[in-house]
Amino acid sequence: METPTYVALSRQTALLRQMDVVANNLANLTTPGFKQEVEVFTTVPIRSQVFGAPQKLAYVQDFATARDFSAGPMTPTGNDLDVAIQGNGFFVVQTPNGPRYTRLGHFSLNAAGQLVNKQGYPVLAGGAPMTINPDDGPVQIASDGTVSADRTQQGNAQVVYGKLDVVDFQDRDTLKPEEGTLFNTNTPPIQVAQPALAQRMLEQSNVLPVKELTTMIWVQRNYESVQKFLDGEDDRMRRAVNYIIPSS
Repeated sequence: METPTYVALSRQTALLRQMDVVANNLANLTTPGFKQEVEVFTTVPIRSQVFGAPQKLAYVQDFATARDFSAGPMTPTGNDLDVAIQGNGFFVVQTPNGPRYTRLGHFSLNAAGQLVNKQGYPVLAGGAPMTINPDDGPVQIASDGTVSADRTQQGNAQVVYGKLDVVDFQDRDTLKPEEGTLFNTNTPPIQVAQPALAQRMLEQSNVLPVKELTTMIWVQRNYESVQKFLDGEDDRMRRAVNYIIPSS
């Protein structure tokens, strides 16, 4: 027979999982491009009777973990190859396992002059890696993603290297986190027609520390409340057993 004890245990298990999510959010408070997680709960109603009377009880289940893709605050860096997306969209990088998507535009040049992300994966422009001549003048990244520079050794003639791919998805819930701030999905991306990029800027984590700390305190107090209930149930059952089977 189902009992309130099992229902309380399901609630306690869900709270433990929520605490893990909150702790991970706080750990990535200063991680540029990080998107906070939100625990999604559901209830499973059950039929139960206590002292012959029907009771309304339901198990608690941590149904899923969702991502909050709202934009984080932007901070200036002074680095020509740093770029932030204003509004919707993701950069595309080429990994050994296929294309991956990220909001973190902290880029640099590798030994071959390719534009790469923090993990060293090529950043795609027009579906292909972008190569920049390190001897050219300061790199300029326009708001639409066009990357250009002045070839100072050739009379300041401007050269355009390409346009950064900025994509979005009809259902962002299909995006699954991978290493760093990369996301993977089997859903085909949609090219953002008019991206809005900001050069020499980085998008920071969208975690709100006050909110997460408040949630952590709430989870802890609820966990302790459930534990008190379980301790009370254990004491009640022990006293009932001692009453039915008195010690000799």
